[in-house]
Parts: sequence; C-alpha cells; structure tokens
Amino acid sequence: MKPNELTREIIGAAIEVHRELGPGKPEAAYEAALAHELTLRGIPHCIQKPVPVVYKGIKLECGYRLDLLVDSVAVVEVKAVEVIDPIHRAQVLTYLKLGGWKLALLLNFQVAVLKEGIERFVLGWEEDGKTAEARWTQRRTAASREIAPVLRVPKNSGDPEMERLAHEVLAGATEVHRELGPGLLPSAYEICLCHELRLRGVAFERKRRLPLTYKGHPLLNSAEMELLVGGKVAVKPCAVLQIQPVHEAELLSQLRMGGWRLGLLINFNTIQLTEGLRRIVLSQGI
Repeated sequence: MKPNELTREIIGAAIEVHRELGPGKPEAAYEAALAHELTLRGIPHCIQKPVPVVYKGIKLECGYRLDLLVDSVAVVEVKAVEVIDPIHRAQVLTYLKLGGWKLALLLNFQVAVLKEGIERFVLGWEEDGKTAEARWTQRRTAASREIAPVLRVPKNSGDPEMERLAHEVLAGATEVHRELGPGLLPSAYEICLCHELRLRGVAFERKRRLPLTYKGHPLLNSAEMELLVGGKVAVKPCAVLQIQPVHEAELLSQLRMGGWRLGLLINFNTIQLTEGLRRIVLSQGI
C-alpha cells in the first residue's frame, strides 16, 4: 500500500473511532479501539512496538514504545489532550529518526471533530517519482471530512422530574458561584456543588464509571461521568476560559454512553454564571 493511501486508511479508521467514542476518553482506550478498527479493515499493525535507542553504535533499550506501527510503514501516536504542544511533535519526529521510518500521524482525539486533531509527518520518501521533504502538516483532505456533532437543545425535556433536578442543580451552582466566584480549580467547584446538593436533599453520584466498548469489543479502560444527579441528569462542572465545542461534544458522548437524556455543562470561571451554562437534551431514541 502506498504511503498516501495508507494515510487515508488510517485517518478513516481514526474518524470512525472518534465518531463512536467521542472526546474525553483515556488515550489507551482510543489506542485499543483504533487497533480493533484496523483489524476489522484488514490493515496489519503492531501495538506498543519497542523503539531502541542507538547511541554511539550501541543499541540501548530505554523503554520507548510506539502506540501503533501500521503496515511496518506508518508510526501512529495517539493523544487525548486539550492542546498539542511542540514537544509532542518533536517526540514523533524522534521516533521516526530512531526507527528509520518515513511517515507518522499524530492523532489527538480530544477535539470536537477529528480533522482538527490530525497532523501528518514526513521525513522523506519517493512515491510516483517525487520525493517528499521532511515536514509536518495538519490534514484537511477528503478522508478527514466528518460532520460536527449537532446539539439540539429544546427548552423542556418533557420529563417533570428531570426538569426539577436540573432546576436544583442550577440553583445550587448559582449559590456556589455567588460564594466562591471564578478562578478556582474545577475540583473545588465540584466538591462545593455536591455539598450544596446535599444541603438541598438532592441525591447524586460522583465519578460514575462508564464501561467502554468499541463495536462490541470491550476496552480495558473506562470513562466517568463527573456528577449524576437523581440518576437522570448528567452534570459536568468545569473552570475554563471559554466553553469550546469539544467540551459540549464530550458531554454529548457521555450522555449517549450512559443512556441519559439531559446534561448540564457548567463553567464556573465566568463573571456571570449564566454565561457559562450549556444545556443538552437528547431526543428519545438518540
């Protein structure tokens, strides 16, 4: 398989994984799911391939491992981070140099749509008589086209108990924000919101585990829902400069995995709490 063709196949598999799992999952879960998707597509690959370091002619086992080596040609590094830093790119280039490979993909799954998290690295190869220079590029090809998640936000879910719980959560969050103001860690707001709900006699569960599977294949990792109120309303407290599409996509993914219909995304790092509220309601059957 030619490098460009292989790149398209890997990106297509990664898009499928992201469509199924969404953002906000552990890196190891994305790695395992991508490996399973490559298997389903009949694409040979190796997981956690050791990368020895050769120093002054001596091969040293330093514990470096590739996330995936696809078809003995393409290095795939899987990330689930808010921002790709220069050190992540430098790491990929180092792997290419150490192993003598020419092609790599850096895939960041912590994005609203995967095309925003794809970077391609080339150290140089000849294909169709052309030699590619060493470089990295963000992919915007036909293989990376995908539809961003669309959030439908009806005013009322039609479930009186769910609406009552949502009202209690928002009232409690407003009280917490009034007392603390912006600028603290997300964990502080989450703990105080739980205390406020307890004072109001509202049942809740923290860190609800969500088993992860991919197309019927169980993944060893699990995700979690920060706060589940009354067994019906999923709540994601955060403290960020601004709510981004990836935060909404993550909550949407958690709702679908848990089978809940109403989710509240609450950003406490705002002057007015109403500026940091997002309400997501899934229609029946989604």
